[in-house]
Amino acid sequence: MRLDRYVSQSTGMPRSHATPLIRGGQVTVAGAVVRDPAEQVVPGRDAVTVRGVAVREPGHLLLMMHKPVGVITTTEQGRQPTVMELVPADLRHRDLAPIGRLDKDTTGLLLLTTDGGLNHALTHPRRHVEKAYLAELDCELQPDAEARFLAGLTLEDGTLCKPAGLERLGPLQVRVLLREGRFHQVKRMITACGSTVVSLHRERIGALWLDPALPPGEVRMLRPDEVQLLGIGAGQAPADALQPAASQSETPENDG
Repeated sequence: MRLDRYVSQSTGMPRSHATPLIRGGQVTVAGAVVRDPAEQVVPGRDAVTVRGVAVREPGHLLLMMHKPVGVITTTEQGRQPTVMELVPADLRHRDLAPIGRLDKDTTGLLLLTTDGGLNHALTHPRRHVEKAYLAELDCELQPDAEARFLAGLTLEDGTLCKPAGLERLGPLQVRVLLREGRFHQVKRMITACGSTVVSLHRERIGALWLDPALPPGEVRMLRPDEVQLLGIGAGQAPADALQPAASQSETPENDG
């Protein structure tokens, strides 16, 4: 692969921007400065740096983020801090985008990718990819809350939700399992059952759990085995996905 193409695909910058960097001596291949944009590079063998920073191999990115409180899920810059600002410089790419959304005050597992097809597969309503949330409440839910969730409860505005799971973990803590992602859905479902969400944390998408070793605000690439856990095409998590493994490390969803 040509060096200018390698740099462009690895960083997301246009080849017209990569070329002057190479000719200016700001790119190295296997530790040596290379000034020829047509120099051949072998992905997986030749380490490439741009301005002293190692760049990834070309190909789609799939990242795991532990989203903290206080950042919004958008690719657009504004007055409020965004999840994109938490992505390390060496993983930033012009095509990188969040898969679905989490509200500003919701924490937990957020995936980001440069693969538009994968993004669509994980967020399209027809796929029914299950997500699991932990919610802290201000008071106990009504006694029939589990049955109402399972039957598909109706929200205050008349919206009919698909059947969902509700597990009481304590008087003021529940786990909610959804296969859709309507606006503020978890909070609105909890409100419909007599309580209010104090804090909300997404812990799982499909069979992929948030890495417990990943601190809030941190980002890393998914391992191949973790990508397989997403079960692309299956549209659901296995029945035993209610608890994380001991060793584990029509509109797009907008949960929270």
